[in-house]
Amino acid sequence: MNSNNKIEHESGMYHVTGEAVFIDDIPTDSRQLHGHVVYSPHAHAQIKSCDLNEAKKLPGVHKVISHEDILGVNNMGPVFEDEPVLAENEVLFIGQAIILIAAENESIAREAEKLIKIEYKVLKPILTIEDAMKKNTLLHPERIISLGDCKKGLKDAEYTLKGSIKTGAQEHWYLETQVCLCEPGEGHEIIAYSSTQHPSETQALIAKALNIPKNEVEVQARRMGGAFGGKE
Repeated sequence: MNSNNKIEHESGMYHVTGEAVFIDDIPTDSRQLHGHVVYSPHAHAQIKSCDLNEAKKLPGVHKVISHEDILGVNNMGPVFEDEPVLAENEVLFIGQAIILIAAENESIAREAEKLIKIEYKVLKPILTIEDAMKKNTLLHPERIISLGDCKKGLKDAEYTLKGSIKTGAQEHWYLETQVCLCEPGEGHEIIAYSSTQHPSETQALIAKALNIPKNEVEVQARRMGGAFGGKE
């Protein structure tokens, strides 16, 4: 860049001075509850039973919900709806969401999690792409988009290349992790301040899970502390 023609980042000054407001910086009041997710500790397991009774009795806990409490569709996804909002009878990866807790603060929410009794039957996980292909465990039915005769094209080609490649690439990690702050409005209205690259998609998924029209959901995304596609 030409030093005589510097173009400043639109939020650069706020970032370097610490004035930039990220979602965790938005002030909250005593009416708002802390949301806590109970995740799967297993890569693959059947959920045999789930007892929430003791957690619900803990003072300061306002709600403990499972998939049975979701008013709308318990499935989400930008292209295919292939991921449950909350696991039903089976978990397919470590960290899959099973239970949601709404409590007066984080400490109470974590205490409530300790009171939840989930019985698992641990199953053998599929850990490689090769294994998944052998067992034909597709996440979704195959879709093929094609043009012309591929087989003939390869047969007639002067050169062809065949082989496989493995990389050690990892999913990126953000300085600001996934976060959302929700405020109820009139009736069923909700405002969600979300660290998302795709506010309209977030709006659609929230509305579908809550079984309310999209125009009842407002999503605001002022800025993101990292994205790279993973906050879509």
